[in-house]
Amino acid sequence: MNGKTTLKDRIKTNTAEKFAVRFFSSLFIACFIFSLIASPVQFDSAAFFKAVPILPFAAVLALCFIFLCSLFTVVNSLKIERLILLVSFICYGSTCALAADSTWFGLGACLVLLVICVYVFKDGGAPALKRDIPAPLLIGIAAAAALYFAVFIGAQTLCRYLTQSTPNYDFAIFSQMFYNMKTSLLPLVTCERDALMSHFGVHISPIFYLFLPVYAIFPKPGTLMACQAVLLASGVVPVCLIAKRLGLSNKAAAAFAFIYAMYPALAGGCYYDLHENKFLAPLLLWLFYFMLKKKWYGIVIFSILTLAVKEDAALYVAFAGIYAVLSGDKRDKITGGCMVAGSVGYFILAAHLLSKYGEGTMNYRFENFMTGQDDGLIAVVANVIKDPAFVIHEMFDATADASAETKPEFIIRMLLPLGGLPVITKKLSRYVLLLPMILINLMPDYVYQHSIYFQYAYGSLAFLFFAAMLNYADMSERTRRTLAVFASVSALFFTMQTIWQRNDYVDMYNKDRQAYDEVRQAVYEIPEDASVGATTFLYSTASQHKYVYDLKYSTHTEDPDYIVLDLRYSEGRSRVMFYDSSPDYEEVRFIEGRLLIYRRVGQ
Repeated sequence: MNGKTTLKDRIKTNTAEKFAVRFFSSLFIACFIFSLIASPVQFDSAAFFKAVPILPFAAVLALCFIFLCSLFTVVNSLKIERLILLVSFICYGSTCALAADSTWFGLGACLVLLVICVYVFKDGGAPALKRDIPAPLLIGIAAAAALYFAVFIGAQTLCRYLTQSTPNYDFAIFSQMFYNMKTSLLPLVTCERDALMSHFGVHISPIFYLFLPVYAIFPKPGTLMACQAVLLASGVVPVCLIAKRLGLSNKAAAAFAFIYAMYPALAGGCYYDLHENKFLAPLLLWLFYFMLKKKWYGIVIFSILTLAVKEDAALYVAFAGIYAVLSGDKRDKITGGCMVAGSVGYFILAAHLLSKYGEGTMNYRFENFMTGQDDGLIAVVANVIKDPAFVIHEMFDATADASAETKPEFIIRMLLPLGGLPVITKKLSRYVLLLPMILINLMPDYVYQHSIYFQYAYGSLAFLFFAAMLNYADMSERTRRTLAVFASVSALFFTMQTIWQRNDYVDMYNKDRQAYDEVRQAVYEIPEDASVGATTFLYSTASQHKYVYDLKYSTHTEDPDYIVLDLRYSEGRSRVMFYDSSPDYEEVRFIEGRLLIYRRVGQ
């Protein structure tokens, strides 16, 4: 009776709950180990059953269970046991996420994760998880997150270009545009509409001039990929600043920095190369930060920069202004009203200029809300008001092109990596922050607008991050801790499913580097003042000329000084006979299975 706890007393403290936690922890550990052993056989195939023998699996499960029972009979800490349950599931879930690209599996895994997180943190979690981290560690985590994104995505997208995997639409358009901007300061292209014209006749995007100084120093198409990766990675800074402005802990700010770097839609659109929409994510996050700070100069600067992205970027500034009007004080309402008025005025002006001097606005994206070709945006608004049920129908429409994700899948991939935080609020004004995703991504039937692998989610994701942090700041400490871990791991699972499975461009380039470099060098040897016709996947490589035409869409197939055919694909091979038999062209370079270059006779 000396007050000491004996081993017998500790054994008596074992409960059914503890045995259940140890069993599931052991199960997840065993599954994790055998999923690694069975690789590359994937868990979602019948072959996996044969690849995992039952007796060794049962032995590992039993050993893990016995070890955990022995350990926690001595240690006697249920909170640590729960933490091991969470970590073991994360390890197992990660191996599965790398093997399965199904959105529905991701949803199921995250639901299990949520149950585990709620259980683990129901009493607040382990004491170590309650302590905040020092500011230097926050800076280190944020810098590491930004560096990961810039290096990983920069390398992947650069190698996508180096392996001649970037098509004319859209990367070659911008690589030729920057070539002409460097020589004349004008955003001229020939490949966008098969004639020499300003890209600003399609989209008014002066924001691209921010990349021009770097491109002028390193005038190669790959420079643009690197610039884009760094640009998007820089969004970590306003994310952390917003978190701190909202009074969140350093630990929470670090979690949101991690989620931002892992967010699937942030990286996904980079795999369809360069686009002005990528500027929206960091610019809008900075705009939200200055709105929280109530600094008019920052609001003005980043509103103008956002408007400079594209004519329809005015919509994002307008919705930010509407949110300020509905949620803020008198000063915020005035600021928000000015933002709405300024953005609407700019859009009207930009639409007029495009209609008069350019290609007009792309109203056809909303053709499912139109009754005829003559309908415009006003008709779309009227039809939405008359039939709101159709809006709901279109938002959750599960039909899709075979190669595209459905709208429900898109919603899952946008919201779950943020732990569902953007929709967890009682404040109605914050639902305004969901409207850009509804209007831009969910209402149209244009399949690319509800895909994380294209450029249309960057404005929406900035609004979702802002909504997530606002809602997170209103929660209790225990709920915050639960959802921070849930969101961080969900983001990791989904980026493993969607992004890490597409990381083959670096391997492709390293495997056949000499051949890719030989093709690129052969194309670079074409005189700079010559006009060029090229097939789509060599167009980016050939884009460093004032006149370059896409042979698939061009009417100039017999005009260019040089013809560049990609022999890897039928598009190039099908044209060989025509140019071989043409008296106007002669073969000047051939690389078997890869490249054929013709020169106009007399050049």
